[in-house]
Amino acid sequence: MMADCGMDVDGLPCTAPPGEEGMHMSHAGGEYKAFEGLAEQIAHVSGYHYIDLRTQQDRTENQTKHWHLQLNLLVNAYLNYRSRDSGDNMPTLDDELLEPPLDDSPSVSLTNIELVNVFKQSYSSLQSRSLHKYPNKTLIYHSYIRCAPIYPTVAVLLRTLATYRQIHRSCPRFSIQAQVKSLCFLHDVHPHNSFQLS
Repeated sequence: MMADCGMDVDGLPCTAPPGEEGMHMSHAGGEYKAFEGLAEQIAHVSGYHYIDLRTQQDRTENQTKHWHLQLNLLVNAYLNYRSRDSGDNMPTLDDELLEPPLDDSPSVSLTNIELVNVFKQSYSSLQSRSLHKYPNKTLIYHSYIRCAPIYPTVAVLLRTLATYRQIHRSCPRFSIQAQVKSLCFLHDVHPHNSFQLS
């Protein structure tokens, strides 16, 4: 068909499409062994050879274990947060939440965490109270939540999730991924962050 258009077929480059480069490697001709040997030589020359012994199952179990450790504390923190309901089924955002603690007790500060709202995205540091053992309890106290149990880097305002809940009630086809992509587009952020809430 290309010859019909006057193109020279022999002059076209013979490269595999992206992602399919390995499809042309044959195990029968010893090409794979040669490639494996070359990879080992490069690893020895560079001096770095890292093997991640953890599996996806290990990471998932570890994350689940951390969530179970703090679940009761997070439920209590959320119920406390919900007790500040303003009457429209949305909790109020008190100014006292942004004040630093008055006592000199040691508390962990969440520094340079990305805070996402429906119409605003910012980086901030949140000070925890003396009773806050986990970062997510501090985030709930400040009206935010994160999907990671231990090391949060991005947090979403609880009112944003309440907004999603109301939209999903009226349109069940509206998914959390669609909500997150919308937030990414609103804040001019690459949609790679869409996995943060799934």
